[in-house]
Amino acid sequence: MEIIDYPNYNERLFVSKLSNGLTVYMQPKKGFNKTTAVLGVNYGSIDSQFILNGQKVVQPAGIAHFLEHKMFDKKDYDVFELFNKTGARSNAFTSFTKTNYLFSTAESVKENLDILLDFVQIPYFTTAKVEREKGIIDQEINMYQNDPDNQAYFETIASLYPDSVLANDIAGTVQTVGSITLADVELAYKTFYRPENMTLFITGRLDPQETLGWIEANQADKPSPEPISLQRLENFERQDQPTIHHRQMNVARPKVTLGLRGTDPVPTGRAGLKYEIALSVMFDLFLSENSVEYDKLYHDEIIDDSFSWEFENERGFHFAVISCDTSEPTILIDRLKAIIKKIPEALPSRTAEFQLQKNELFGNYVEMKDSEEAISGQFDGFIGEPVTIYDEVEILKSLTLADVQAISSDFLKQVVMQAGIIQDH
Repeated sequence: MEIIDYPNYNERLFVSKLSNGLTVYMQPKKGFNKTTAVLGVNYGSIDSQFILNGQKVVQPAGIAHFLEHKMFDKKDYDVFELFNKTGARSNAFTSFTKTNYLFSTAESVKENLDILLDFVQIPYFTTAKVEREKGIIDQEINMYQNDPDNQAYFETIASLYPDSVLANDIAGTVQTVGSITLADVELAYKTFYRPENMTLFITGRLDPQETLGWIEANQADKPSPEPISLQRLENFERQDQPTIHHRQMNVARPKVTLGLRGTDPVPTGRAGLKYEIALSVMFDLFLSENSVEYDKLYHDEIIDDSFSWEFENERGFHFAVISCDTSEPTILIDRLKAIIKKIPEALPSRTAEFQLQKNELFGNYVEMKDSEEAISGQFDGFIGEPVTIYDEVEILKSLTLADVQAISSDFLKQVVMQAGIIQDH
């Protein structure tokens, strides 16, 4: 078992790669009463097209999310019921590049680990259950179709990455979900739900040696899948023509989104994490409530408390989305573009603001270090090297304004922007 030390925080990460390819990460936390485990699959909504054993496969949009739902539905029981009996809380979610299954519990850790590993690694699919699930997913899709914020976000991403798998909602559409077959589900599972394409991260109250023994015993009973040749298709062609997409929905005030698609290369591992943190600091320096730009927009009554931004750095792509409710949608878009244009020139003068922003982020990390849910949520084992919350803190400590300037310059130099407006009928 490999041990990664974080001496500045008196923490250790225990790493073990099992014979079947599953990588287990364990981070014990002294004084914690709960244990949280996340079984991650390196498979998300963008993986609907791939080359398997030399043959191109194209699957319906939304199949990764559909498969996540199907994993909980077994022959004669529901997995949530098993977790509930042990007092554990369980959940799952699908993103563009990952599917995560998790539980949190104060007792019966071994029993819950067995439930987690067994229900994900022992599937039960039938035509009848696949058809039944379609109706449930359709209801979820229709609910999001009526959510203006959800529609604004995904339509902006679609405009940034037209004619690509990223242009599809993570859940797909009623039409694509309706076309999913039992064969599609079985193929997706056999291709991606493989031990070597999965990680298990556990934190909180645990003994690493004892916990690893439980996991090894569980995995010993499971056959290893046959080897495959898999090539992911992650080519997102650039689209430079700026546009504003409009949508009519039942909203009290217009909603504006501005998407920024990065086209610069992003490193992997901790270097990629530094890139992500640097750009997050950049956006905060110009768009957080502490910035003069935000203050001016707010007092000019262009934005309100709904104003927000988020940055995504994932396998094969990275983008930011800025959003707000506003009575002046076109003015807000123009003002935001002007702010973004001046960032490279204005950054060198933000020395004091940069230090204040770092201090605020440090405060957020101090709070997160006391939550096993936050610790597990920050962990990533699919970027070439394991990255923990403590790696993030160390990167933030050493981050300089010059770092932010250099990374921001690369990002903004060739950024592609697309705006969206949702307003009442």
